[in-house]
Amino acid sequence: MAVDLTAEVRNALAEELKELCVSVHEIAEPFSERQLWAKPVEPGNSIGHLILHLTGNLNHFVGAQLGGTGYVRDREREFTESQPPSKSELLTNLDRAVATFRRVVENLPADRLVETHPHAKFGSVLKALVHLIAHFALHRGQMSYIVRLLKP
Repeated sequence: MAVDLTAEVRNALAEELKELCVSVHEIAEPFSERQLWAKPVEPGNSIGHLILHLTGNLNHFVGAQLGGTGYVRDREREFTESQPPSKSELLTNLDRAVATFRRVVENLPADRLVETHPHAKFGSVLKALVHLIAHFALHRGQMSYIVRLLKP
């Protein structure tokens, strides 16, 4: 029995990211709007700013660079936004970025996965996608520590 490994890889990547996104929703849910943007230590990040960062990261490296969405990133603002969106808008935008990831990845032909990512430091497109999920998981872990410090 032949297995379509490319389809399995695409699905595994998208599903892992979706599970991490669900976990971020669960973390953010008990926080008030004010608490979501609180930085328990300086220098440090808030849960809200980390979500802005993850959203920007996916929209830039996958949406714009692989999917041609036209997204223009302002990375500095992801960490310094002084007029943050509501929690609802923040999480909706994250969900959209995750949906863009899935849509772009599902439509990548197998030969594209082994080509060099437009941001060459990543190496191949596949390696970039794995890196982006690991990056997402890292910041998801940081959110767990912020939760412990803020005790919602």
